[in-house]
Amino acid sequence: MTNTIENLNENLEKQLLKVSSVMNDMGRKRDLANTNTKKNTTERNKLNGEVKELIKNVKSFKAERDKNNNFVQEKKIIRKEMSEKLKSTQANFTKPSEEDKLRILRLKSKKQILEDTLKVGTFSSSEESIAKEELAEINKKIYAFNQSRSILASARKSQEIAHKEVQEAATLAQKAHEGMLEINTEIDKKRELAEIAHRKLRISKKEADSFHGQFILAANLKNNCRDMLRAIKNDGGEAVDNAS
Repeated sequence: MTNTIENLNENLEKQLLKVSSVMNDMGRKRDLANTNTKKNTTERNKLNGEVKELIKNVKSFKAERDKNNNFVQEKKIIRKEMSEKLKSTQANFTKPSEEDKLRILRLKSKKQILEDTLKVGTFSSSEESIAKEELAEINKKIYAFNQSRSILASARKSQEIAHKEVQEAATLAQKAHEGMLEINTEIDKKRELAEIAHRKLRISKKEADSFHGQFILAANLKNNCRDMLRAIKNDGGEAVDNAS
């Protein structure tokens, strides 16, 4: 009977040491898995937060792109009007011939002579009146010649400005669009990383739950071994708990 009790004691003590070792091992693995879960959760949440901020930037770029695209359409309407005005002006504009240019040069020369003579005051009263009338008529002809060319130049300039404004608005819209695409690419990368972190935390959480279950099972076995050793001791056996 004594040998049986001693054998039982020995077996229980060995079992106690074994389950204690298993329990401690499961506890360490569970704690490591929980640490990994927290780490992956933090990483996932950080990436998701960055994605939200990037989405705000995308919306800002999209609003900027849409605004400039609207400008493009508005400027195109203006450019079309200016182009039509230029065509109309060009159609009504008669390019001066060499004879016309020479005539204007003669008129300008005569104008200069009249102006200089009037300044000197060599004309009689009647001559001065005639000279002023002639000078006024020359000025009208020169003005009419220059005005025709000025209208054409103004129409051409307005069309050029309208075309430039279309190009500038289109460039701004394109830049905003490219910025939006660039951020969308970054969002996709961060979402993928966030998904990886999420998968990792699910795995580590599952592992932690598994290790914790094994830890509880080992702890229960340890308690059972201790209870049996105490029971033997209380019945007169020499049970000694060597497990921590």
